[in-house]
Amino acid sequence: MPVVTTRQWGALRGLDRHVTIVIPTYNRARLVTRSIDSALGQTHPDVAVIVVDDGSTDDTAAVLTRYGGNERVRIVTHDRNRGVTAAKNTGLSNLPESCAYFGILDSDDRLLPHAVATLTDVFSSTGETYSQVIGWHEDRATGAVRGQMSHREGVVTYDDALHGRFTGDFWHLARQDLLGELRFEPRASGGEGALWWRLLKMRPAWLVHDVVGVVDASGGDRVSGWDGTARGAEGRMWAYQATIDAVGDDLRAADPRRFGAMAGELAKWAAVAGDRRRARAASRAAFRTAPTLRTLLLNVLARLPRPAVVALATAARRRNNRG
Repeated sequence: MPVVTTRQWGALRGLDRHVTIVIPTYNRARLVTRSIDSALGQTHPDVAVIVVDDGSTDDTAAVLTRYGGNERVRIVTHDRNRGVTAAKNTGLSNLPESCAYFGILDSDDRLLPHAVATLTDVFSSTGETYSQVIGWHEDRATGAVRGQMSHREGVVTYDDALHGRFTGDFWHLARQDLLGELRFEPRASGGEGALWWRLLKMRPAWLVHDVVGVVDASGGDRVSGWDGTARGAEGRMWAYQATIDAVGDDLRAADPRRFGAMAGELAKWAAVAGDRRRARAASRAAFRTAPTLRTLLLNVLARLPRPAVVALATAARRRNNRG
């Protein structure tokens, strides 16, 4: 196990039912303070921050020293880079007992000052009916909202997620008492939806009308795209695997075509990563559930030698980047 070092919580031990925001970061010395400051600048009075430095090799550690005297900030450091979802898990495992609600903020994004107050107000007014309260994210460059939902505000159910009525990028504030041992798949790059779906299956969520966060989608180091490496393909493979493990049976029953598409993505990335057994199993599941030309082609792809699969995936990546 890698070494993890932490700073003390200080006065946070005395706070009652406060909010903790986990900020995982890796080599973002020039951006991370913007995210931290947006969390600390909330109008809600009881907000703490856990920053997980995932083995950064730039000046991130030096930049974080400016928060050393802040009793609302805890710094957790991995001795080596373990990946963004592993860093999120470290943050979740370090949530204090007094934390009632938690959120996760990427270190190149920021919250608007009213974000936490807006979402906690829903918990307070509804008697904690919901597993999570969700706000909209706005793209910094375009001003467009990032998520998609069939209504702008209201209840979000597990069925909404299964049928694709609730997709995309939102900001979640969730109840710690429902979290338990649930964690992200540590081998995945992104794909954190599996955890939110598990919470949604326990209890519905409420979507507020407000934009509460701003996403910077321009950074070249975001995890949403494939970097062309086998490790990057494995990260995407595990992201799809985690979602299928979490909700695959329910998704297959509710929307076979969506399940087929998701299993197809798992097959594709498993093939690129060189996991031919997983690629073949996923491609068979995709075709049996949703027999289409695409899932048929994925069955062929899963049986090609890895160099051929990588060449095809790389060509597709270059074409997508151009256009």
